[in-house]
Amino acid sequence: MKKSALIFANGEITPAEIELVRDQAFDTVIAADGGAVAALRWHYHPEVVIGDLDSITPEIRSRLGNAALLHRPDQELNDLEKALQYCRDTEVEAITLLGAGGKRLDHTLNNLSVLSRYDQWFDLTIYDAHSQIFIVRDRWQYQGAPQQLISLIPIGAAEGVTTEGLAFPLRRETLRFGRREGLSNYIVSNPVQVTLEKGLLLIFVIR
Repeated sequence: MKKSALIFANGEITPAEIELVRDQAFDTVIAADGGAVAALRWHYHPEVVIGDLDSITPEIRSRLGNAALLHRPDQELNDLEKALQYCRDTEVEAITLLGAGGKRLDHTLNNLSVLSRYDQWFDLTIYDAHSQIFIVRDRWQYQGAPQQLISLIPIGAAEGVTTEGLAFPLRRETLRFGRREGLSNYIVSNPVQVTLEKGLLLIFVIR
């Protein structure tokens, strides 16, 4: 069985995401700096808190108990990337991530960029307040409810994109950031399939 981790980043986390993970078992719980505040709010006690630790006040530190506080001051990396590197170094294989989005838009975009550097290292499950996010490089398949919204957002250019099961099909077409995206398509048949020949897609499945 894959070694698994639940990571709390320092973004928005709502009861909807907590409901999705509450009954799941994880080998470890990790907070990326200020994500520790969210973890405690939702009654999770991280085993590891990693980052520059500028969000860890004395009061938060006291509530963290025996958690390992790993000070990583490197300003070239954001705190989420430091958490991902820790997971890689400790042989974590499956990551469920909360709090990558919401709050500041620049932080959200930066986190998505960081995740696109690590998706091939881990089996990633990414939730935000409204969706589950998938990073797709070649092929993706999904079973969903009729009319469920699905958005395809390219990072840079995604070439040769073909879809099955969506209301507005694509046939070996190019999606390009700043020029053409696939916003708010929806399911008409299952399974939904998306393939691409080159590039990277973020697929948002709206709950």
